[in-house]
Amino acid sequence: MTFLRTLIAVLALTGLAAPALAAPVTIPTSLNPGDQYRLAFVTAGTRDATSTDIADYNAFVTAQANLSTELAALGTTWTAIASTSAVDARDNTGTNPSVDGTGVPIYVVNDLRLADDNSDLWGTFNCLVCIDTPLNTDQNGNLIDGEVWTGTTRAGWGFRVLGTTTLGMHPMTGLSTATSYEWTELGVPTDMNDSHHFYAFSGLLTIPTPPPDPTPAPEPSTVMLFWVGLAGLVGLRRRRVR
Repeated sequence: MTFLRTLIAVLALTGLAAPALAAPVTIPTSLNPGDQYRLAFVTAGTRDATSTDIADYNAFVTAQANLSTELAALGTTWTAIASTSAVDARDNTGTNPSVDGTGVPIYVVNDLRLADDNSDLWGTFNCLVCIDTPLNTDQNGNLIDGEVWTGTTRAGWGFRVLGTTTLGMHPMTGLSTATSYEWTELGVPTDMNDSHHFYAFSGLLTIPTPPPDPTPAPEPSTVMLFWVGLAGLVGLRRRRVR
């Protein structure tokens, strides 16, 4: 028993007792300097879906993002992939293809591409694979397997929206591990007072372009080298004469 306790203590001191938390990837490795993109994550924290004000959910995902040093350093805005009676998720996140255009690639904070652009993200109602990879990585780089409040269909429109029990229907949830329509549209009844995760989208981000190399000093011209050499010879001759 004494040996076992000693071994556990040594492992704890050396950091081998538990694996270190993964860090979120904020610059996709498949892109190049100057490229634009957006990031997405699922919140580690949870809350209810009782509010009818989308600003409450945006504030929640922003607070979650700011818990990560890497994400806070981006200085971007964060919005929830969530719908209320006043706004659809695709409008709240600025990803409505009809309004915001094609958009840019969207990446999960694990360096995997979620969607090629806005149209790819909010495809069609009959999509079998609606997103390229599960949105199941939180702001710390860890995996989340659970329900997510969305109030949203696979096309980004509000349905069974957050903060309402119209016709006795509970708000819609999604599943963080799904790539089918269930990523936003799981359809399992859940009480709005229950606590679930949220999806978060960043604002537009641009990969920094490295500064150009310093301008090299101009090489001396041939004429300048001639006069410098001549002056040296004249000085040497004078010293010899003396």
